[in-house]
Amino acid sequence: MTTDLIIRPIATEKTMLQMERENKLSFYVDRRSRRDEIKKEVEERFAVKVLSVNIAITKRGKKAVVTLSSEFSADEIGGRIGIF
Repeated sequence: MTTDLIIRPIATEKTMLQMERENKLSFYVDRRSRRDEIKKEVEERFAVKVLSVNIAITKRGKKAVVTLSSEFSADEIGGRIGIF
């Protein structure tokens, strides 16, 4: 039961480095979404374990940086959702 809080992934040079080095994924999310809702949706949609969610409000919208548990690979998830 996903609620489509995730609008789209963010694919920049910085987010690619975070994906490789820090096991993090970045998304633009709905402005009304909360940390716990984003965590739940990422875990359900991608079948992963989320350690933390950091949020920033930017000119382009609300951005969430999600840190995955070490047993999951952000590179692999990024490949599945078409970032590469």
